[in-house]
Amino acid sequence: MNDRTNVREALHPDEALRILLSDLPQPSQEILPLGDALGRVLVKELLAAVDQPPFDKSAMDGYAYSAVGPDPSGAWRLVEVIAAGAEDAKALGAGECARIMTGARIPSGTFAVQRREFAEEDEGNVRFARAETVDNIIRRGENQKAGDVLLTPRRLYPQDIGVLASSGYSAVPVARRLVVGIVSTGDELAESGTSLAPGAIYDSNGPQLAAQAAVIGCETRNYGIIPDDRGRLETAIGRSLSECDVTIVSGAVSLGDFDFVPRTFAALGVREIFHGLKMRPGKPTYYGRFGDKSVFGLPGNPVSTFVNFEVLVKPHIMKRTGLNQTAQVLHLPLSVPLIRRGGDRVEYLPARFEISDQNTSSERATLVRPLFYRGSSMLSALADADCLIRMDIGVEKIPEGGIVHARLIRP
Repeated sequence: MNDRTNVREALHPDEALRILLSDLPQPSQEILPLGDALGRVLVKELLAAVDQPPFDKSAMDGYAYSAVGPDPSGAWRLVEVIAAGAEDAKALGAGECARIMTGARIPSGTFAVQRREFAEEDEGNVRFARAETVDNIIRRGENQKAGDVLLTPRRLYPQDIGVLASSGYSAVPVARRLVVGIVSTGDELAESGTSLAPGAIYDSNGPQLAAQAAVIGCETRNYGIIPDDRGRLETAIGRSLSECDVTIVSGAVSLGDFDFVPRTFAALGVREIFHGLKMRPGKPTYYGRFGDKSVFGLPGNPVSTFVNFEVLVKPHIMKRTGLNQTAQVLHLPLSVPLIRRGGDRVEYLPARFEISDQNTSSERATLVRPLFYRGSSMLSALADADCLIRMDIGVEKIPEGGIVHARLIRP
């Protein structure tokens, strides 16, 4: 007989998210060499250390020429060749020019740079075939001045590394990577690569959750597949609580006879914050705190686990690393009508984008098409999904062409 008799009011997922993003510990920091910082979270605003560019430079290969024109023959006297990186160059006098390479420092006395393809050079004399309308000089500090904001807090992508390097940064302050512990539960689960016994299924939640955590920069620790045994479950969860910042347990979180996870959390001293959401999939989702550590119990069906991580766990983890990033959501028309049974919960449904010609014009439009989906055990539906359609409480159908909230789940 189930010993959980308390009836709780299920929480709206938007309220759950508000709770998940509040009262969180500040991320701890470390200084990393720039070469190791890719994918990590920059924890504070950084300023440009130098002007960009740090000197007036040529925007192209060509000829830097003086403000005073050439002799009556129309030929400029070539006095120097200036390579990128050259420290010193002669000042240009009247009628003089210098062959200059892209990025090279502009010599004093320069009026402008004539592009090379519009010039003819013959034995030290240079004639210009046409007049330029711009000076082809990138001025010191034109792109950015020392002291300007270089980067705000963010996850560092390759272009950010380039920006930091261009300003001379060799190391940057980043948030310490959160350690996420993952526990899969259930007598029916088998590890990939083994033979399936009658009634068994392969564990997809463990690998899937590890991948979802890793892709947002977390270190993951997998505590394996734990059968429906309270003692073994308590040992595995206890290890994760002691070693990890975030613990995620999939399965055994509802009200069934063998759903031991909430009771195990309580026995280990986890403080329950909420248990139960007005959400499909993911109704029995659990969130608790163990000191400054976060504890999640997610449903065992794999689509539920995926969706709950994307909608709730992911933004929580990102906030814990110092990022206040909202979900990427597009509002687009449906390509076909969408009908569901019952509107008592917020529901997320797998869907994909498609491009369609408009009947009334030559323009092409992006539409959202719901995918064939039989419920939260149908993990294969996510293989073709680009997004999750959100249907709010009270909404049971959306007509063709109706605008939907489409949450991106692929880059």
